Amino acid sequence: MDQETMIALGKSGAYCAIALSAVGSSIGTGIAGTSALGAWKKCYVYGRPPPFQLAVFTSAPMSQTIYGMILMTLIVNKIQDGAAAYWPVFLAIGIAGGIAMGTSAWFQGVAGAGACDSFAETNKGFTNNLMILGIVETVALFAMVFGIVLLNSIKT
Repeated sequence: MDQETMIALGKSGAYCAIALSAVGSSIGTGIAGTSALGAWKKCYVYGRPPPFQLAVFTSAPMSQTIYGMILMTLIVNKIQDGAAAYWPVFLAIGIAGGIAMGTSAWFQGVAGAGACDSFAETNKGFTNNLMILGIVETVALFAMVFGIVLLNSIKT
């Protein structure tokens, strides 16, 4: 296989890392955001002050896109350092890591929707709700860190 094709395939994996994680972030923030909007509406209807903290629950899934960007950057750096021959590893890390981070973001949004509903109803449990979102986030962190470990094992 020629060098340009290996570089292109490796960079495709790099882009998959951010694209797939961003898809999950979009889905997650959309789900949590929809719940926040409904919860705020209930607050307005019942004359209660709308809690700003719902924006925190809604925005939580966006961090996975940052993790995807980190993996993308590290993959591109490896390719620029002359490791294009490892393109199958880069493609696998990008796709598998992106899916893992994106799925984490998706389900963090589902948990965030529950957190929005709970907090808006009771105005209690902010820290507990945030802990659950952090637990779901940990899956994305694991995927990113293990991808970095694998990337660091490639010697150029």
